[in-house]
Amino acid sequence: MKKIWSLTELKLNFNWGMIAFALHRITGVALSLYLFLHIWTLSAVQEGEAAFNHSIDKWDNAVGHLFEYLLLLAVAWHLFNGIRVTFVDFLRFTRQQKRLLAWAIVLTAIVAIVSVVIFIPELTRPA
Repeated sequence: MKKIWSLTELKLNFNWGMIAFALHRITGVALSLYLFLHIWTLSAVQEGEAAFNHSIDKWDNAVGHLFEYLLLLAVAWHLFNGIRVTFVDFLRFTRQQKRLLAWAIVLTAIVAIVSVVIFIPELTRPA
């Protein structure tokens, strides 16, 4: 029986495409888990306004802002890499695959740099 995935195979096939594939899978799983956390947090609205506000206020701190920032990065990477995969698979852009991957990385980096001051307000507050 052949192994589905192993570290040995990762070492043998180590390239940018493999890294993009692994990050796409990791961000997909992370976003799925986030969806359950999001629904659970927002379900406090059924218990009234005070419970909902308490539920939301739990995330209004440095850790919560960091998680929001990481969520944005996961969504951005998953989006841009998903567009790249769609172009390669359905529009036959296989020769441009490396260029498309570079664009996905650049666009994710731009989102990361521009949004850091938005999602981590502690960086812009005066000391």
